[in-house]
Amino acid sequence: MHPNDCPAWEYEDHSDHVTILPVNSAQLLIGLRSGDIDTQQVCCDTRSAHHFLFNGLVPDGYPYFAGNYRGQDYRCLKYYDVCIPSDDTVGTYSAGVHQAMRYVEEVLNNSLPAIDAAHELPEAQLPKDLRIVYLVKFATRVLVEFLRVHPYANGNGHMARFIVFAVLARYGLWPIKWPLDESPNYHQHIYDYRKGNIVPLEDFILRSVLG
Repeated sequence: MHPNDCPAWEYEDHSDHVTILPVNSAQLLIGLRSGDIDTQQVCCDTRSAHHFLFNGLVPDGYPYFAGNYRGQDYRCLKYYDVCIPSDDTVGTYSAGVHQAMRYVEEVLNNSLPAIDAAHELPEAQLPKDLRIVYLVKFATRVLVEFLRVHPYANGNGHMARFIVFAVLARYGLWPIKWPLDESPNYHQHIYDYRKGNIVPLEDFILRSVLG
């Protein structure tokens, strides 16, 4: 059972989050832009990025909240479950988070080399606009699955959006209106996507990429 004395983590409760989070977010994106961050590696395992973004925003005495999944063998993470009242499909039980993230990792490791090959095709075979559309469709699918698992105690939206940044950056695309440190108004679109209406969210992200 989850210990009763473990704190709920809300990074917004930290007095300096409005300063720390934008600065750390900018540094992560600079790392992507400069090529210092391996896009496939960070997509498959976001824990180092999560630690970088949130290590200064965790409750005192709980440094492991940053950079570790729910269900990992830490006292206040091992049985840390989440509940999203508006969508009961969100929040894999803590015991299943590791396996669920292994599945996400497997999908990315299998898919990105195939996407790499597709982006090497001549323009006549695969026009640039279609490459972008297909890439956004893939990134959207990963984002929704990541948010369904909800692997972290907090900061899941940031990491899901960072994966989108990393996938797009791999192919030289830099979103114009896709934020990292603030949540965009896309929650209804995500809910609709899970219910089978995938177009609004894909369109929303595509507009964020193209402006």
